[in-house]
Amino acid sequence: MLKATADPKCVPADLSLPSPAPEILDYLARHPDAQDTIEGILHWWVLDAHIRKWAPEIAETVAQLVERGFLEQKLSADGHVFYRVSPRYLATLQRCAPDDS
Repeated sequence: MLKATADPKCVPADLSLPSPAPEILDYLARHPDAQDTIEGILHWWVLDAHIRKWAPEIAETVAQLVERGFLEQKLSADGHVFYRVSPRYLATLQRCAPDDS
């Protein structure tokens, strides 16, 4: 028996199906044995679709924020890169914040 491998680009987009129908169908095509409750679909399957869609743009945006000095990156001992707001950016925010007193 042949097992089909789902390529998200090959899942037909039926224009009569509103979003998130294509995202749900894409997830199920990639995970043919999957099943879940409506809560699981809401929280995980649609979230998975959005993460897949936005991941490249988010990575590029984080790189630009580091380059422009809004974020700092730090390499951990295990090789993971962590990001945090830069002290320079925080100082700028504090100078621009309205005085609430």
